[in-house]
Amino acid sequence: MTESAPSPEWLAQQYGPLVFKAAYRVLGDASLAEDVQQDVFLKLIESDPAEVGSWPAYLSASAVRAAIDMLRRRQRWWRVVPMWRAQQPLAAASAEQASEERERGQRLRLALAKLPKREAQCFSLRYLECMEIGEIARSLALSENNVNVVLHRARRRLETQLGEAATEIAP
Repeated sequence: MTESAPSPEWLAQQYGPLVFKAAYRVLGDASLAEDVQQDVFLKLIESDPAEVGSWPAYLSASAVRAAIDMLRRRQRWWRVVPMWRAQQPLAAASAEQASEERERGQRLRLALAKLPKREAQCFSLRYLECMEIGEIARSLALSENNVNVVLHRARRRLETQLGEAATEIAP
């Protein structure tokens, strides 16, 4: 790390909960999110990141990437809680609705894991982490235009795979 960069220990204390939440939103499993959180900070200790404009954006993007990689490696969809359910203010009104939401969550995770890596990253950062386009562009070293194109492609692929409008799965 450069001399002006904060220590990994300080970053872990300051942004550990942020990294955990980013991973949890993708994975829906606290123990897996903790594993991702640990991996993100271990990689930070081992690496020397170039100038980082925004540590929260950088660490959120790292957590999302690591979580998507974990989803692809593990393929344990039955353990994962629907991502958007945690973001809804009220629980489902009935057991049938709750079951339908769990099924949609599983379908979304499967579809997200099938997306090209960049599309999955942009989609997760935009719709699960609620990051602004500019912030996504900076954290992934893309232009804002490129992020918009990637998001459009991701939504189209997800619509095709899921057979429903992307607006139903976005928060």
